Amino acid sequence: MDAAQSDLVEWYKLETEFFQDHVRHTRYVEKGGNMYKKVNEDWRNCGKLGEGGFGVVIKQVRGAAARFRAVKTIDKRRLSRGVDYSRELLIMAILAKVCA
Repeated sequence: MDAAQSDLVEWYKLETEFFQDHVRHTRYVEKGGNMYKKVNEDWRNCGKLGEGGFGVVIKQVRGAAARFRAVKTIDKRRLSRGVDYSRELLIMAILAKVCA
């Protein structure tokens, strides 16, 4: 993966905690200058949208405002040894940037 691809993937990487009924993502948003604010978001799974060669796409909802999103999970057990899934991560990062 080249540097530009690596930067895109790194930019959209989320710290994730898994709970029984939801997931919590922690991201850092720019506050000003070199300062960043830590933001926690709790998302609840509310259905499976589809399944493909790399994993499953799940519909999630957040908060009372009912914000929805689709989350694609990559199941490493489905990948053959030596398969580079960085291209799949790059596609997800690009789509996230376009849809933001």
